[in-house]
This record gives sequence, C-alpha cells and structure tokens, in this order.
Amino acid sequence: MRDQDSRQAAEGGPCAPAAGAAVRRPAPLRVLLDTQFGPFLAGNGLSLIGTWMQRIACSWLIWDWTHSAFWLGILAAGDLLPTVAIGPFAGVAADRWDRLKQNMLAQVVSAVLAVLTALLLATDRLGLIGLVLLITAQGALSAAIQPARLAMIQQMVAREDMGTAVALNSVHVNLTRLLGPAVAGAMILYVDVVWIFVVNAVVTAIFVLILARLRLAPHVKRAHSGSFFGEMRDGFVHILRVRPLRLILLVMLCGGVMVRAMMELIPAIAAGSFADDATGLAVLTGAAACGAVTSGLTMGRGRAAQLLQGVLWWWGLGALAAIVLAWSRSPMLAVAAAVVMGFGITRSLVSTQTFVQLTTPDALRGRVLSMHGLIARGSPALGALVIGFAADRVGLPHAVEVSAGALLVLLLLLAPRVRSAARGVEEAA
Repeated sequence: MRDQDSRQAAEGGPCAPAAGAAVRRPAPLRVLLDTQFGPFLAGNGLSLIGTWMQRIACSWLIWDWTHSAFWLGILAAGDLLPTVAIGPFAGVAADRWDRLKQNMLAQVVSAVLAVLTALLLATDRLGLIGLVLLITAQGALSAAIQPARLAMIQQMVAREDMGTAVALNSVHVNLTRLLGPAVAGAMILYVDVVWIFVVNAVVTAIFVLILARLRLAPHVKRAHSGSFFGEMRDGFVHILRVRPLRLILLVMLCGGVMVRAMMELIPAIAAGSFADDATGLAVLTGAAACGAVTSGLTMGRGRAAQLLQGVLWWWGLGALAAIVLAWSRSPMLAVAAAVVMGFGITRSLVSTQTFVQLTTPDALRGRVLSMHGLIARGSPALGALVIGFAADRVGLPHAVEVSAGALLVLLLLLAPRVRSAARGVEEAA
C-alpha cells in the first residue's frame, strides 16, 4: 500500500503532496490540502447543509400540520427505511461500477426532487401524503448512493490517513447538522418555507459541478465472482463470519433503534422544553450538532480494538442523555442534554465507521459499507416509528425512558462478548 501511495504521489494522483511541499504536513492538513478529499468535503458540506435545511423544513411542516410524534416517525421512516431494501444492492453497485459517476447522477436527481417539492408546495398542491412520498424518494436516492459515497474516501487518501479522513468527514457532516437547522430555523421564522427547498436545489447543483472536477485513484478492479445476488450474499457472509465486525454493527443497530431515533423526534421534544416550537427545534438540533462536532474534533486515531470496546461506553452516555432530554422542561437543561447526546452518539458512529473502513478488504468494502449504511439509516427510522407511536399514547418521556433503559441493559449483556472480540482483534493486529 505504501508503494501504491508513492506511485500516486509520483504521478500527481489523489494522494500526491502539493508541489513544493518541503515537509510532511500534519495528517488533517495533509488530507484536506494535498488530496482530492478537500474539494469533495467542501462540496459535500454545501449539499449536506441544504439536505439538513430540507429535513428540518419537512419535520416542521409535519409537526405544524399534525402535532403528532407518530407522523414524525412516519416521515423519518420514509426518509431512512428505503435503505433496508436498497442498501444491499447499492453495496454491490459500489464495488462493481464507477463510484464518482454514481454520486454525480444521484445528486442531479436529488436537485430535481427538491425543485419539484418547492413547486408543489408553492402552488398549494403538496399535502401530508405527498410530502412523505417525496421524502421517501429522496431517502431511496440517499440509500442508493451511500455505499459509493463512503467507499470513495478510500480512493482519495492513503490508508494511513483513513482514520483521519473518516473523523474529518464526521466532523464536517455534523457541522452541517449545526448550520443547516440554524439556517432553516431562521428561514422558517422570517421567509416562506418553500425557499428552503430552493436553496437545497442550488447547493446540490454546486456539488455536482465540484464532483465533475474530481480525479480519484481507481478502486481495485476485479473479475465479477458471480451473479449480482451472489456478490451481495458474499458481503453478508463476510459480516457473519467476522465476529468483531458482526458485534460492532449489532451494537450500532441497537443504539440506532433505541436512542439515535430521538433525533427524528426533536420537534416533539422542543415543544415540551421551549415556548416557541420553531426556535426550540433549531436550538436543540444545533446543540446536538455542537456535541457531535466536538466529539469528532477530540477523537484520536485509536486502534481497532479500542474502537470496538469504546462504542459501548459512548452509546451508554447517549442513552443517559436521551432520558434527561426527554424529561427536561428547562431549555438550559435540554440544551446541555442534547450536547451530551450528540457527543456520545457521534463518537459511537465515527468509531464504528472507522473500524469498518480499516478492517474490511477493498474488494468487499462497498458491500460491507452498504450494511453499515443500512443500519445507520434504517435503525433510527424504525426506532422513531415505534417510539413515536408509544409517545402519542403514554407520553414521550416514558417512551424514551423505556427505550434508552433497554439499550443500557443490552450494552451490559453484550460487554463480555465485545471485550473478548476486542482481544482477538488486538492479537491479530
């Protein structure tokens, strides 16, 4: 791999250092300034700000129209659950075909959907069901492209910088989660919500132009080992055979369903802690994003074994913060709990993705990342449906308390198995 990186540097490829660089830069600067990852991160950031603006706008519209936590769960399911059906196919596609072209096509379609939503909303032709259907289409598109987008990181940076790139990407994603809701909250207060969808279409189009200028190192070419479904099966079999990988994805599944789903119910939580729903929505989402950004910025490289064991602690921290957030009636306490929850959840997710990237062979990376994406996107949607349904009947605090408490018990039960698997990873390193 080091020989490959040297050849790329000599040819001026994605991992090549900037001309005239006399000394080796620190890893974060090297990744941002000396590779194609920097432009990608900038363009993706613009697009994600628009995506978060649109997501908050849709949540606000659903809450304004229904004041139902269950309908917020339905919206989350429409946005996130398509990953369950599409993710495995998308993983094979990411390993078979050009990942950059897949990303460009997906972003073009995403911009068109945002424009369509804006037009229907502006002409009063977009109702509750129509909004959920359009968000479902956007969710299906995101599910189809996520494995290719994540696998592209490996084509932009050297293996030794993979952990740094994943952490930077997480910080960037969560920074957009801070900026997007803040901008959307201000626009909801002062302009027509339709303009949020217009802005999303514009920034997505800019990202398409940036993608068109990227030059990536080719991913490992291989002869197809069988049918499309056969290759999909190979990805599942790899996950089932590798015990540490299986365990860390199981922990992420439980955490997504039982705690991370809280992020999809923020409008309902804000209504219980703030006098003004729109302001509370922007503040709590931004507070969680602040915790997430802090988590990414303070995360070191860490060995694979440390990453595996650490996820238990961080999901536990997120569960405790979720209980405090759900019961809080004080805006200050709610903000503090949201920060801690964002910190714990993000540290868990970054650790999991870094573990997957570092321990998975390139020939299988797209398929394994598709399962990672399936769990990352599908689990909070499933949890939001269940918690939202329960919240409309027994109250949100009680529903969250039961869910987060169940996660804490599961983490304790899984701890011995995770420690044993981590020892195996340490010995194999």
